[in-house]
Amino acid sequence: MEKQSFVIILRPAPNYGVPKTEDLISKHFAYLQKLLAEGTLVMAGRFTEVLIGLVMINTQDKETAESIMKADPAVTAGIFHAELYQWTIALHAC
Repeated sequence: MEKQSFVIILRPAPNYGVPKTEDLISKHFAYLQKLLAEGTLVMAGRFTEVLIGLVMINTQDKETAESIMKADPAVTAGIFHAELYQWTIALHAC
């Protein structure tokens, strides 16, 4: 089965700013590094003008993508609110 692309949009959630926010964001970054090393993460970053992050992953199905999104330490801690969207790539540079 061919892998599918998904985008996760991350926005600050109610717990953003609690005393352990920086530690949880560090765990979030380590989690993304692990996904990159595994070949799941395509790219990740945040917008410059607003506190919104974007994570693109490739997985076999939506259920796997959802599991990855929900396992993010910053999402489970309520630091980030996450939304998952399937992404159809029309054009890309090789």
